[in-house]
Amino acid sequence: MKTWLCAAALLGGIALPLSAAATFSIVACDADGSCGAAVATHNLAVGATVIHAQARVGAIASQFETHPRHGASGLALLSQGATASAAIKELLDKDGAFDDQGPEWRQLGVVGARGDGAAFTGKQAAASPWAGATSGPGFSAQGNGLAGRQVTEAMRDAFLRASGPLAARLMTALEAGRDAGGQSIGAMSAALLVRTPEGDWQDVDLRVDAAAEPVLALRRLLNLRQAHDTVLLAERHQRAGHVREARAAIDEAIRLGSDWDRIWRRAARLDMALGHHEQALCALTAFAALNPRWAAAEAGDPLYRPLQAMPAYQQLLARPVPPDPQAKASSKAVSVPSDSTVVISVAEEATPTSRR
Repeated sequence: MKTWLCAAALLGGIALPLSAAATFSIVACDADGSCGAAVATHNLAVGATVIHAQARVGAIASQFETHPRHGASGLALLSQGATASAAIKELLDKDGAFDDQGPEWRQLGVVGARGDGAAFTGKQAAASPWAGATSGPGFSAQGNGLAGRQVTEAMRDAFLRASGPLAARLMTALEAGRDAGGQSIGAMSAALLVRTPEGDWQDVDLRVDAAAEPVLALRRLLNLRQAHDTVLLAERHQRAGHVREARAAIDEAIRLGSDWDRIWRRAARLDMALGHHEQALCALTAFAALNPRWAAAEAGDPLYRPLQAMPAYQQLLARPVPPDPQAKASSKAVSVPSDSTVVISVAEEATPTSRR
């Protein structure tokens, strides 16, 4: 039986448990009180358990063999005034050998809202191909099962060189770690978390739970998030009468989210409000290429009446609407006690108009 299981696994017939020993992360805080982390690993859904952050308090990564309570406990210690190093010591002293594994199985990266970052790598974690950390004022980059020290050093350098919001700089650091060799056994999931003093929609919480290129997929999610934020900025500029600023923001949103149908729809509407009819038609056409059914309903909106004299707009209206791929799924046969059959046809959902 064991021989058969081994052969089946080699042939791809059985999915064996994934090793936890291959993770790199960075935790950091900004002067404005924003704190966050970015992480990639060769395991499933890293964002659900490994990274934690709280605005004006700090950020923590608990990895290799993650202790599920280190995140909340560490943030509580930081909120009470503990330094990053003191918080790590307290967490390890009270580790409790969760899952029959003690401090030697832990790797921690901690940073407080003020002061230096700090890290710890236990003996078992240190036994992986390469494990360690590079810490400094306001950040700590750490990893295990890595291609070498150059991974955390590249993360540090990229983070310190980068500009812009904390989420963007953390993402840049994670990409630098990947490009420096990343994990020696590959990658599966990645996540980005930032908690801001403003909270609500200003926070960032993006996760790629399983993908062949998780860091690349995470970058796409961040680009889409930034595209959405930039569209909102464009709308504010338009309402304030700032035409040039609105135009620039629309163009930037399209650059970031050119594969998202919602961005093109919002761009078309903004261009109509700005009186930029040719740009609006261009946006509608791109929208139709990505989502022809939704674009067909959108193009018929009275908002676009000023485009009626444009041949390209008439061609857009004349395009046949493709069949609804959900049409068959939306008709269901339901058995009733009388043994008769009732066919329930579900009406097509109204065109979405929510902003988020």
